[in-house]
Amino acid sequence: MKKAAIVLAGIALAMLATAALLYKFTPAEIHIQNLVKRALYHPSHGNPLHLRTGELLPYVHCTKVGDGLYDLIVSAQQGATVETIADAASAISSALNRRYEHYAIVQTDADTAFNSVTFRLDDVKIDRSLTVSDVNDLSPKSVTKLWVDSITTIDLTTSGSMLFAGKTRSGKTTGVISVLLQVLLMGPDQYHSSVLIIDPKQAELSRLPHTITLDEDGEARNILEALKHFIANIKYRQQILNDLSVERGDAVKWWDAGFHPSFLFLDEYVAARTIFPAKAGKDDDYCLATFDGLVKRIITMGASAGCFCIISIAEASVQEGGLPAMLRSAMSTRVLFRPTLPEARLIWDSEKLENFSISRVYGPGDAWFSSTDGIHDAVSYVHFPRMDFLVYQELGRLLREYNDSSMIKG
Repeated sequence: MKKAAIVLAGIALAMLATAALLYKFTPAEIHIQNLVKRALYHPSHGNPLHLRTGELLPYVHCTKVGDGLYDLIVSAQQGATVETIADAASAISSALNRRYEHYAIVQTDADTAFNSVTFRLDDVKIDRSLTVSDVNDLSPKSVTKLWVDSITTIDLTTSGSMLFAGKTRSGKTTGVISVLLQVLLMGPDQYHSSVLIIDPKQAELSRLPHTITLDEDGEARNILEALKHFIANIKYRQQILNDLSVERGDAVKWWDAGFHPSFLFLDEYVAARTIFPAKAGKDDDYCLATFDGLVKRIITMGASAGCFCIISIAEASVQEGGLPAMLRSAMSTRVLFRPTLPEARLIWDSEKLENFSISRVYGPGDAWFSSTDGIHDAVSYVHFPRMDFLVYQELGRLLREYNDSSMIKG
């Protein structure tokens, strides 16, 4: 009996060790599938799909798509429509416990045939930010893609103008600069590409070379002229593309024509609007309506010629003097630094923010991000590059070199 007990104890220990090893080496996809199935199927979890006796259980499959990123696909059945499955997102999030407690659903998509729902799961504790100690490390691999972090890019073939929002010391201006540095590192093209910075507050950006700020008398006529010049370049570049399209018999995109992107950065848009008088004087166009009209034209017509506008605002607002709703809707790339849900709801539709109610402390450079490229349409968390070099010094040097090269090519 004693020997039998020892044997049984040994078998039990062996089985326990085997179970532990199986658990440890079982792929995360299988663990996630099992957790979600239990949450959706087991009566103890409250039947979140409202299934009835005899109805088929939905198929659940999980696929790894990146470091800490998984796509969870739940098929629709007679008793579980895509709407019901999508509404079960909170139950799925609650099921991700233990080693997966830091995972959150950051995107929910129903396929076009309404056969299934795909939940994108993201480990929000993973730091995917880029840290660069030399400005040249920011050099983009393509003239159409700008790095945000190690897995996120802004695709200029699908993006239009960009909205960067965030309060003081949120990392907003540094985030914009990281984008401009990448554009400057591409160098100018021979088609009047430009990188133009407008600083209406006469702050640190205004001390950089080739930056537009207020006139000596405090007016902003130089800013209006700069906007008009940028629009003239858009027309020039678009005409070249139109001529090439006629010549080739097919539409020619700016990147296929050898263009480099042009960027206009309008810092603190709301502050800029306060400078202009409501009405223009006789035989003069210096007024707020002219400024608004020029900005609107750049935002709505620039992208097809490879010309993009970045507008920064201190905070999202629906009050008079904030960013007009029309311009906000035209911004296809939107970024909110050190985000809060109340501010985010002024930038994105509420349904896009359902998965961002999780508590988290955000620091400078942390942001919520979306872009109309088919990949980042849903709002996601990003951190813009950490730059361990003299940022303003390098920005000034590259602005000078870029404009000197533009004069030579022009």
